[in-house]
Amino acid sequence: MTLFRVFLASLLVGVVACGGSDPVVTPDAGQSTPDAGTGTPDAGEETPDAGEETPDAGEETPDAGEETPDAGEETPDAGEETPDAGGEPSDGGSETPDAGAPDEVSVIDNWGFEEWPGALPDMWFGSKSNIASDSVQKETTRAFEGENALRLVNTSTTHRRFTTLAKSMPAGRYACTFQARGAGDVRNAYFDDDYSSYSAYTTVSTEQWTQLSYNFNLTNDVFDTFELIFSVRSTSGEHLLIDDVRCLRAPEPCDAVSCEAWERCENDTATCEPLSGRCSDAADCSEWQACDATHTCVVAENRCTRHADCAGTPETPVCDVATHLCVEGDPCEGVTCSNPATSCNPTTGVCELSEGACFTTYDCVGDLPACDPETKRCVSAEHPANIIRNGGFEAWNTYSIPYHGDHLIPDYWYGIDNGVSDPGTEIKPSRLARYTNAVHGGSAALQFVVPIQVAERFTTEKFDVPSGNYSCSYRVRGHGSIRHRIYSSAGWNPQTDFLAVDSDEWQPVFFRFTGNVRDWRLFFYPSRSEADRDHLQVDDVVCTKD
Repeated sequence: MTLFRVFLASLLVGVVACGGSDPVVTPDAGQSTPDAGTGTPDAGEETPDAGEETPDAGEETPDAGEETPDAGEETPDAGEETPDAGGEPSDGGSETPDAGAPDEVSVIDNWGFEEWPGALPDMWFGSKSNIASDSVQKETTRAFEGENALRLVNTSTTHRRFTTLAKSMPAGRYACTFQARGAGDVRNAYFDDDYSSYSAYTTVSTEQWTQLSYNFNLTNDVFDTFELIFSVRSTSGEHLLIDDVRCLRAPEPCDAVSCEAWERCENDTATCEPLSGRCSDAADCSEWQACDATHTCVVAENRCTRHADCAGTPETPVCDVATHLCVEGDPCEGVTCSNPATSCNPTTGVCELSEGACFTTYDCVGDLPACDPETKRCVSAEHPANIIRNGGFEAWNTYSIPYHGDHLIPDYWYGIDNGVSDPGTEIKPSRLARYTNAVHGGSAALQFVVPIQVAERFTTEKFDVPSGNYSCSYRVRGHGSIRHRIYSSAGWNPQTDFLAVDSDEWQPVFFRFTGNVRDWRLFFYPSRSEADRDHLQVDDVVCTKD
């Protein structure tokens, strides 16, 4: 159990009391010991930010009544032990280090608040801080050590967090001490991938520096997310001053042991043991598994965990999950597929999309690019289910384009520019070519004959889109780059990143949008990088309602 102690300075004027004369802070994830004397009671189970509190919201529920511990019932140790005021934490027989020893180096950066390059101390005010930045102040008149200390101001009864910047921390047991004086309530917690439980509040009411303690345990290494938390409330007068934040990690037997990537060191024995699912040999795996060359437990030959593992044995295609053996039978026996677009796969015994069936256009990756929502079948770009008119670029006619004269362009494309708030096509119509050499569907596609490293807008004509969710795709091939964007009465959708294209094979590009808009149009921005390369071709632009 984790120990919280308060050591009183010999010249202590004010006494921090918690359950008597010894001001002990108990970081108990469950029931906290109420502070007695001048201490403020710590009511029940508390949480930094899971449950009814928002991690970084401006207003938080005052600390009163029943509160839920962080992330459910997790303890500060994030492991099997609950911090308590009991015995000293140990690891492999070693004692928890004295975090207050002046000759030890704290794992907390800028622990004395000496580095203060601007309005905030260096290496503090992490992402989980929600105290106002102007409530974090430098104290230079009477620091505990060095020239600076930290003052935290929060006169409300709603707690506010002040944290370190996020950093990596190795697994282990940590003992922390810090010096406090002034007036206010303070408690501690930490954040790794989630919030730990808070320790109990300690009420500080003294003009003399007083040492407080906080211990915690990290069962796993933490990468770039650890933040030490000071939670404060009800400050007054000088408010709450903090200095000399020292946290030390207890040495462990495994510190001197190096293990393979598929192993972990056990401190009880100081030996390397395989991680879960990994192995040094088959003895580390289940009876139906083998240990492969990567030291991973895998399904052994002639054994199984699913019907698909028995696909190579036609006479025994069914996996008996009780024995992990392939036996005779029908994998689809007793399997009912409720959705008409699915059928039982005789290899896996699982309901899967039938050949040519679809739920959305995202499922149509073959020659038929659009999904008919009525039949749940993949259909061509010319099918009425596709809301993009002439999405297959089959229909071309000669049109008079303002300022450009007569040109052959695809029907329902080449939307005209109606001003800055309603832009249209800017590419010259002479740069649009009917392409027939290697189309994706039908007999024609669109080729962009674009200048080098220039992305010029090309758009559909405007039309209204009924309400609903739409799945879309288009096919692209050639050499260059392209991106797309949607504009309508609702404004611009975010534009995509440029997609680099360097293949003679057609590749699909998928996207979604929500309808119920007027004057909808789809924009393409094609470009190319080399003068001696072919241009881009686009075909089968489709959008169907989900």
